[in-house]
Amino acid sequence: MNRANWFTVHSWLGVKLAIMLCFIVLTGTLAVVSNELDWLANPAKRVAPSSVESMNWQKVYASAQQQAPVNSLRSIQAPLHRWYSAEVIYLDVDGQRHRLFFHPTSGKFLGDGRWLNWQRFFRMLHRHLMLPLTLGITVVSLFAVVLLAVLVSSLYIYKSWWTHFFRKPRWQHRKTRWVDLHRLVGVWSLWFLLIISVTGCWYLAERWGANATSPARLTATSTEALAKQTMPSVPTFAAMLVQTQRAYPELAIERVNFAQASSDVIEIQGQGSAVLVRPRANFVTFDPVTGQLIQHQDGRDLSVHNRISEAADPLHFGVWGGMFSKIVYFLFGLFLTGLTVTGTYMYGMRVARISRHEAKPRRRIWRQALSHMKALGWVSAIGVCASIFYGVFIFFA
Repeated sequence: MNRANWFTVHSWLGVKLAIMLCFIVLTGTLAVVSNELDWLANPAKRVAPSSVESMNWQKVYASAQQQAPVNSLRSIQAPLHRWYSAEVIYLDVDGQRHRLFFHPTSGKFLGDGRWLNWQRFFRMLHRHLMLPLTLGITVVSLFAVVLLAVLVSSLYIYKSWWTHFFRKPRWQHRKTRWVDLHRLVGVWSLWFLLIISVTGCWYLAERWGANATSPARLTATSTEALAKQTMPSVPTFAAMLVQTQRAYPELAIERVNFAQASSDVIEIQGQGSAVLVRPRANFVTFDPVTGQLIQHQDGRDLSVHNRISEAADPLHFGVWGGMFSKIVYFLFGLFLTGLTVTGTYMYGMRVARISRHEAKPRRRIWRQALSHMKALGWVSAIGVCASIFYGVFIFFA
């Protein structure tokens, strides 16, 4: 593989698959800030930060019981940030999930919301293109392999790339301007492209057999909890929270999952001392009737395989550093989206052979670039449109 061959690989993948690649990257970028979009769209998700002291789990739990049948409650989620409300998920009589929002300190009911919100919409579009789960994740994850190939090929094409982080783009001519901008943004985005592509490849491996086996969850012990789904009383729930702090003092509680069937336990999840893990990696479980502590897991005790699996989501979604990392991921997601567009435009300039004095050359440049996508371009365009239309249909249904 010489430089010319790497350039062929880079341009073929970047152009032939540009439409779908751009769509996947763009929806992933929007998915990073999808919770923030919901915060803007639904007033019930918003609270004044000055009114929040701490998360009062028992007040939210007690208030949620007044808004929905207690046995229909499924989980309580702590606010993502101080200006967010606490969220409760419950099932209606038809088994459909809904959201309830509460003030995290006072427990005051603030409003409700649909299960299919902006966060779910962009997650589903990005994760599996609204296709059946295994098929959709496979298709999307294969584009992570494409991104990795684009990354590797770019390192061979752009000689001494590590010396060009501060190279000023040449603005005198259209072609040099876009080439230099494409290279400059690409160099600064290498770390981001590497994280996104490697974690995306991991999702592909997980879907086809490389997923880690989670440690076994123990069941409830009381006779009543073993016989039917049981929810704790408010005093029992409060006692569970006290026991959690004693058994796992470094745990910052983020989520409580309630029993959904007979023998199920109450699971309290959050973040502890383990880095780059999902809240589910750290948990304490209790019998829903007696409040007896059943099981305790620290994310630091997981196997290497499990730790790799747990790290994939925080790294891929950019949630490892709170709001700061999400903003960084959003900006570099826009950069990566721009790279797919500018790369296609540069290819169009190369094949269109535009003269300096030609009027309105952009149309012919894009026509040339799109024409060279051929069948793969049509398949990508149809797939993107179908995903969007179906997503909009179920979103507004």
